Amino acid sequence: MAFRSRALVVAAALLLSATAPADAADDLFSGTYEVTGVTTDLRTGESRKISGHVVLTKRGAVYRAASQLATDYPTSGGTVHADVIGTGEGRIEGDVLEGTSHVQLVLQRVPGIDTNFAFVPREVGPRIVSTFTARFDRDNALLVELSNRPEKGEQYAATTTKLRGTRVAIPGQEQETPAP
Repeated sequence: MAFRSRALVVAAALLLSATAPADAADDLFSGTYEVTGVTTDLRTGESRKISGHVVLTKRGAVYRAASQLATDYPTSGGTVHADVIGTGEGRIEGDVLEGTSHVQLVLQRVPGIDTNFAFVPREVGPRIVSTFTARFDRDNALLVELSNRPEKGEQYAATTTKLRGTRVAIPGQEQETPAP
């Protein structure tokens, strides 16, 4: 079930990016980005790598985000692989995209086996809400900073995540990289 949900999120995001009308002159952020970064626990200072894809699409003045990321997540039974999937919304403030996202962790239950492998037990982990900012650096890389906390009723240690991403082309689509 979790794999199907993850696949639907990515398919919907790709469809949105393919069909969302946008004027390139005022749409610097739309596109698919391959991202890597670090998530840091604010209480302990421990950090873990995180990577994956983020898709940004623009409708009117609102940007929609869809993400599919992966990390190693600490649990009481040890560190397990986790897929981090979610969506968000944001608006441009100056040259920065600011918004809120909601993600869900899908945790591995069999150590060493990918959560995407068929019939492997997985567990739905905590739901997380994040506030984020995104901007471009001098090299035209997307820089995203997130402040993460648990959704109401969930248990999750507050963290920050810093991602750096490069725009990737979707097969069959021509993509221009506008200068920020």
